[in-house]
Amino acid sequence: MFKRVAWGLLILLLSVLTLGYVFRMPITLHFVAPSLQNSGVELHCLDWSLTSNLDLHVERACIGYQGQQLELADITVNTKQVIINRANLRLVTPAASAESSKAKKLALTLIESRPLLTVKRLVISHSQLAKPLAISVHEANINQFDVSGDITASASLFTNRVTGQVKLDDELVSKMMHIAQLSMNSQNHFSFDGLSLALDSQIDAQYIAELENCAITLQVNGNVSSQYDLNSQRLTLAAQQLTSSLDAQAHCLQQIAQLTADTKQQQFIAKQIPLHWQLQLPAHIVWQDNSLQLDTVNLVAATSELRVNNLNVNINDLPNSLKAGLAFSLQNDDIKKFSLTTHVANHDAVGTYQLDLVQLPDFIAVDAKNLASNGEFTVKDFLTAAYGRLSAKLAIGKLAVDELTVNKYQGTLTAKINEQRYTTAALVSQVDTINVSDYKLTQLKNNLNASGDLGVGELFIDITSETSLAALQSELIDLNNIKVRSRGMQSRALEASHQVMIDDIEVIVTHHMSSTAHPVEVIIPEQSIARFNPILHQFAPLATLTDGAVTAQLKGDINLLAADLTVQLTGVNGLYTDYLINGFNSQLVGRYDSGQLNVKPTKFDINELRAGAIVENITGFLQLQDNEAVLTTLNGEVMGGSFTLDKYRVTGQAQQALLTFKNIDASKVITLDEKSGVSLTGRVAGTLPVYFTDSGIEVKDGQLTNQGAAKLLITNNAAFNAVKAQQQELGPILGLLEDLDIQSIKSSVNLKPDGWMTLGVNLQGYNKPQAQQVNFNYNHEENVFTLLRALRLSDEITQKVEQQYSTEGSNND
Repeated sequence: MFKRVAWGLLILLLSVLTLGYVFRMPITLHFVAPSLQNSGVELHCLDWSLTSNLDLHVERACIGYQGQQLELADITVNTKQVIINRANLRLVTPAASAESSKAKKLALTLIESRPLLTVKRLVISHSQLAKPLAISVHEANINQFDVSGDITASASLFTNRVTGQVKLDDELVSKMMHIAQLSMNSQNHFSFDGLSLALDSQIDAQYIAELENCAITLQVNGNVSSQYDLNSQRLTLAAQQLTSSLDAQAHCLQQIAQLTADTKQQQFIAKQIPLHWQLQLPAHIVWQDNSLQLDTVNLVAATSELRVNNLNVNINDLPNSLKAGLAFSLQNDDIKKFSLTTHVANHDAVGTYQLDLVQLPDFIAVDAKNLASNGEFTVKDFLTAAYGRLSAKLAIGKLAVDELTVNKYQGTLTAKINEQRYTTAALVSQVDTINVSDYKLTQLKNNLNASGDLGVGELFIDITSETSLAALQSELIDLNNIKVRSRGMQSRALEASHQVMIDDIEVIVTHHMSSTAHPVEVIIPEQSIARFNPILHQFAPLATLTDGAVTAQLKGDINLLAADLTVQLTGVNGLYTDYLINGFNSQLVGRYDSGQLNVKPTKFDINELRAGAIVENITGFLQLQDNEAVLTTLNGEVMGGSFTLDKYRVTGQAQQALLTFKNIDASKVITLDEKSGVSLTGRVAGTLPVYFTDSGIEVKDGQLTNQGAAKLLITNNAAFNAVKAQQQELGPILGLLEDLDIQSIKSSVNLKPDGWMTLGVNLQGYNKPQAQQVNFNYNHEENVFTLLRALRLSDEITQKVEQQYSTEGSNND
């Protein structure tokens, strides 16, 4: 009975084992899969069997974990080793999870005695890999693994960490990424404790970028340390021992230089761009939540340096998240020094700059030397609105362009633009000297202010300016103490007005400058003509204006070099050597065109002219013909009569004029001194052909005749009595002249340029006391210039001028 039961149980056990082995796959999946699912592992397939040596042989196993798929095939497991002949690992990028589990420190339970693992071929594939990777894994010693194939690596397992090293080379990189022209070799030592991954790398890499036929080579060599925290996803790099360089080929400069066709500009651009750069990375680089933080990055060349400080940027929010300090410097043979520093944050940039140049580049058609500028700026919201302020100083040692030369310029510029695009700017300038053609300006100072709305619509800019000038010198004229106040508006054209003060002379200028025309109006308001003496003295040092008023207006177009001119002179008094003029009045109307000034015949009058003889009530016509002044029909009163001058051109060229006298009081011509005892009454007339030459004034063959009866009386004249005493035989004849009723006077007049006048006089008359008819011929020579000086009218003129200056000087200011 017992024996039968034992056999029955044995047969039942064998049946169960047989059935279990036959149905081993579904039984295994039924009991093993749920336990693996608790750890997030999915077991999709499993096919195993026992070998004749009682080794476990897994024909196929399919495992999934968070989307990653691992397929194992032809696995042999025994007490000494686990051999996986074939394996395929398909990696996918896991979807982001809002509730991802936190990483924890490794706490591995390592079995001291277990089978060693060998994977003969493991193929790893991923959508971002250029090609699948094939590797083999061999565990020579327990918990120490060697990886060969496409990846060369080794790893060691410890209870609290995993350490090892991995090698990257060109072949591996080419399979991982589609990056042409990249060459890389690196040895990487890693350590992973479950929370963070630490990596120490020795890198030797080169990348060649082709940009429009320009090859730029990036070389990286040295050590870099990194650490990645799984929970915070924070990557930290220490790259201060990494040497990086950027090298460009020479023909890259040719590509840049092609931006301009000017050869000199191409050469200048090429000299400013270094071909070789060194990149210096900091000891602290942080990458977290798509944000990059670093201390300092330097890009250094032989003549240039670009420094980035305290960089903080999120690559998903560029450029809004950018915060950094930037500093750029450049120094070479052309640019003595250029530096720019700025801090960028929240779309704002605040910085300073400095520029020093020995001279401007050759391609700029301005010869400027010793240029220096520095300043500070603030730009708000530079990505959209771009508003802010600029404060700058500029100094130029010497600037020359065409016929303009500026020496020692200093300027200060302040400019602001607000969020509504309203702009204000102020420029304060000071220049030692300016030379323009034949003009020299000394000690120029200018304050220029401009403001306007740069928003939508037509542009309007208000301009105000104050300028002072110590002197303006030229071969023609010198002006001193010049002050100009200007106000204008710039839109489609410039409309401006200027109040100009030259010494005490006031001039008002208005003009309208556009692309097609430049009309201008110049007004000299009514003012004392004595203010023009400083200008007059430059042309006529012996001339002085003492009284009178002037007003003038000029209207024309600067582009056309044409203008209409009106000048009003009222009550002008003046002095020229021994000549005094009183009460000059005229209104001149003329036109300036193409360098020629023409004034149509304009009447003028003069109350009095003193030049030894007193000339009164002078009238005439003044005109200008192509810059040459001409006096015509000149009339006046002199010596009780009148005179007429037909024409006189105010020029140095030789000319002839005819001077005609009528009703001249003979007593005023002959009687020089009332005490002389000689008197002549009657009227004379005549004509004097006057010749103006380089030598002076001449009169040739002039004629004087009497008008009506005349009377000659000689009483107690010492000279006349002396002649009668010395030549007693002539006494009776000379005595006939002492009381003579003149019937006819005829005289020829000739005047030499030196002032000597020769008179050939013929007197015909009747001496009543002696009842004798008289015919007398007389030749007389006299120096007219000496004669006029003998009248001592110059003293009288001088006294009058001094009197007018002392009593009316305040009215001339």
